Amino acid sequence: MHANAGHLLVNCYSLNSIGPEVEKNSGPIRYIAVYMISALASSTCSYWFSKAPAIGASGAIYGLVGSFAVFVLRHRGILKGTEGRLKYIAQTIALNMSIGLLSKGIDNWGHLGGLVGGAATAWLLGPALKLEYDGKQRFLTDKAPIFSFIKGRKNTP
Repeated sequence: MHANAGHLLVNCYSLNSIGPEVEKNSGPIRYIAVYMISALASSTCSYWFSKAPAIGASGAIYGLVGSFAVFVLRHRGILKGTEGRLKYIAQTIALNMSIGLLSKGIDNWGHLGGLVGGAATAWLLGPALKLEYDGKQRFLTDKAPIFSFIKGRKNTP
């Protein structure tokens, strides 16, 4: 459900802009996890804190933005152009939150919940790529915190 055709078009454009980038970087399973957890976090914040109606998918889309921000921050030693990307992400978040604050009927709590939910999910689930060297070749390994947690639980009696 969306408020109107403009709302639907903005969400479609936003999802089409950020979605493929997040899925390319994190893979389809993590992408779905970020999207769904962001939607849940968005709905929860909206329910508890907002007077505006929660409609549309923008909270989950904000979560994808948060996820992408974590990916870029985490991999700034591996990726090129991270400062420009981080600046773009920060400007996008600031612009969209400003529009929300200046407009009536926009659920900023839902947007914020989705953003934080997506960032937290990406931090936990990764990817967290590390460049390693085994003496013969360099390769990337995924050191996402969830893997350390699972490994630690397996070693516990």
